[in-house]
Amino acid sequence: MDGVLEEKAPALRGNMGTLGLFFSVMAFNAPLVVVIGVIPFMIAFGNGIGTPILFVIGGLIVAAFATGFLRMSDVIQRPGAFYAFVTAGLGKKIGLGSGLAMLLAYFCVCAGYLPFGGVIFGTLVTNTFHGPDLPWYVWAFVLWLIVAVLGYLRVDFSAKVTAVVLCGELIVVFIYNAVIFARGGAEGLSAAPFSPSNWFDGSLSIGLLLASGMFGGYEVTVLFRDEVRNPEKTIPRATYGLIACAVVIYVTTTWLFINALGVDDAASLVVADPTGAMDSTFVTFGSHFLFDAASMLVITSALAVIVCAHNVGARYLFNLSADGVFPRSLSGVHPRHGSPYVASMVMSAAALALNAAVVVLHIDEMAFYAALLGVAALTGITVQFLTAVAVPAYLKRTGNHKDHVMKSIVLPLAAAVGFGTVMVLSILNFHILTGGSQTMSNILLAFVYGFFAFGFVLALALRRWRPQVYQRIGRQ
Repeated sequence: MDGVLEEKAPALRGNMGTLGLFFSVMAFNAPLVVVIGVIPFMIAFGNGIGTPILFVIGGLIVAAFATGFLRMSDVIQRPGAFYAFVTAGLGKKIGLGSGLAMLLAYFCVCAGYLPFGGVIFGTLVTNTFHGPDLPWYVWAFVLWLIVAVLGYLRVDFSAKVTAVVLCGELIVVFIYNAVIFARGGAEGLSAAPFSPSNWFDGSLSIGLLLASGMFGGYEVTVLFRDEVRNPEKTIPRATYGLIACAVVIYVTTTWLFINALGVDDAASLVVADPTGAMDSTFVTFGSHFLFDAASMLVITSALAVIVCAHNVGARYLFNLSADGVFPRSLSGVHPRHGSPYVASMVMSAAALALNAAVVVLHIDEMAFYAALLGVAALTGITVQFLTAVAVPAYLKRTGNHKDHVMKSIVLPLAAAVGFGTVMVLSILNFHILTGGSQTMSNILLAFVYGFFAFGFVLALALRRWRPQVYQRIGRQ
């Protein structure tokens, strides 16, 4: 085995440009799902009408982090992203724990969104198109099959599919915002949601937690390094474009949604019926056709999330197996598509098996979805915090910070403070994220941080019994 490890590491291939990479990552953020399913919840249970400013704060934290993240990618020019960067800055033991944790996070998104997509798919078919009333897992299997095929093929093809889906979402959101703006909302457009007097309405902690979680997936820009054209230009453009686009969409849509309900009545209306409040604005200011279009695109939006999570998770599995942590057979590269097809098939099989267990054990599918998304959110926030600490630690230790102090030290540490705050809030309010009891939340918290601990212990074992594999941790 050790002799095999000395061979040249397998490398993926692709030809994505800036727009292809941007669409792949932006699709993971599922802007239409955020608009319909998250923004009303944030207003109802988070920061009330002061919610728009939280997206600005979340965007600033992510932008500060991205600056150091991209600086690190210039210095460490290899795939692996958080896994590679945490290893370089904080050591192989914490690095392996972070790599395994991010594999868990993306797998949870991939597997968790299948029942969510199956439920909304079935509802649309039955209620809108008057089709057969079939169990959620039938429609979830259809989504799974599409994802399995796309994950096997060249990533460029997945990028094109998600680009079409994302364009549809953005068109619907643009029309929704345009008609509300043109009609002046319910009582004329008001800037009250941006007033400092409303910044601390309701629960600031829940609002900030949810807002920060809406800027996910930008790690993919570096993880796909071997599969893009001219990574030195493509990766920064796609990353900053993603953050800027997300901030503009979320802030604008939240502000206009509040104005569509009326600033004085928005909070009470959303608390009374979060879903109904958003649906009513689509019909009142748009039309039933716009509402139906949005309903259909929520399904394709969920599909795009699963595709992206599947692709990223497969590449984490590929990188870990290429390092020898997992069997090297999992790092197979398809001779034609240049994709991690073996890792992709393993991801597909695992997601199918887990959802089959949900069906067989009669677990509530939406409770399962909420729990897995809660696990993914907390895991991702924790690894981002560790990465924000690892970046300045590595750049300072190697002397690569001298001409870039702001990018290398100041902004990453500012992001670490932001992510650290969000991480603490996540832990304290985890029962709200998962929708379960405190006991269930404690079990899931133990599971999340137990995964980090497992990676730490595994690294210790590799250092003792398989030192050459240990040296490869973090794509070293």
